[in-house]
Amino acid sequence: MHNILGFRQYLKSENSYKDLEKIITERDSFFPTRDGFVTIVAMCGDDPSAFIKQKKLDEKVVIYPFAAWEENAQKVAGVYKKSKKELQKVQLIHYSNNPEGLTYPLELLVEIAKLLDFKNLAVSDSDFQMPYKELRRAYDFHIAISDSADEALITYPRRKIRALDFDKYPINRLAMEDLENMYIYMLSDLNTIAQKADFQSGLSITNSAAHYHLDFTNVGSWIGNLHMAIQVIHNKGRLENNFIVETNVQNESTINFDVQCAKIDQLYKYYLIPLSNICLLASDHPERYLMPDWTADKTKDEIKNTIDQILEMYLNRKKA
Repeated sequence: MHNILGFRQYLKSENSYKDLEKIITERDSFFPTRDGFVTIVAMCGDDPSAFIKQKKLDEKVVIYPFAAWEENAQKVAGVYKKSKKELQKVQLIHYSNNPEGLTYPLELLVEIAKLLDFKNLAVSDSDFQMPYKELRRAYDFHIAISDSADEALITYPRRKIRALDFDKYPINRLAMEDLENMYIYMLSDLNTIAQKADFQSGLSITNSAAHYHLDFTNVGSWIGNLHMAIQVIHNKGRLENNFIVETNVQNESTINFDVQCAKIDQLYKYYLIPLSNICLLASDHPERYLMPDWTADKTKDEIKNTIDQILEMYLNRKKA
């Protein structure tokens, strides 16, 4: 087996339990081990053991209760390497009883891919914003274009529709994604800006050459995906982003405005670029930095008002 399909999951809500069941019961239809895939779920929150027993899924999974080592993703990866068994079953790594953000499970899966010398790693959110069949299509595309073992490759599929959970959101969430993506633009090159990749589709796929450029030391708990893209680009890696995928409507998300603000705080702490600078650039040059799915029918003033609202809410939260 050469490829990992990794999910990161916060197991807590009713929907998250449904997602876990879907990962397990539908896996063989799309990512069977005979095709070279191992499925690993890096999860925090509830211990899945009782649920697995209740649903009579024991024969389909191996559970690794590693919460005792939660403080260090590299340590957990090392323990998994020594403990792994029955890779034909879905691997459930329960690394923490508490939510740990998005960076920890990404680092954990990258470290496992390194230690076990896997060729490719896909890391997906477990909410199935992308259906299973789209995850497989994107992975097959990535494998097909990975021509050289020496060239770092990172694939970010492009959502046909950025189908996000908007109902509970106080701001334009598409605009917020675009502003976060600008940190990657500011720290990369003109070619990356021109590509306008969909960096936050909930799915990234990397090859082994990319993994050895990735270091998450002191990276904030929410910005691992953005940091990963910056590191691969800095090391002259290849960015692929023109593969279009269908999406499901996202009815639930662990990302709320407080989390978005925490991401901005962490980006500033790590890269020393204030959100005000990002907003100014976005307002002055929306055609260069922002996606057309929300800007195409808006005037420049309307776009600026949307961005100003985000900045004002962020600054008010900082004062509170």
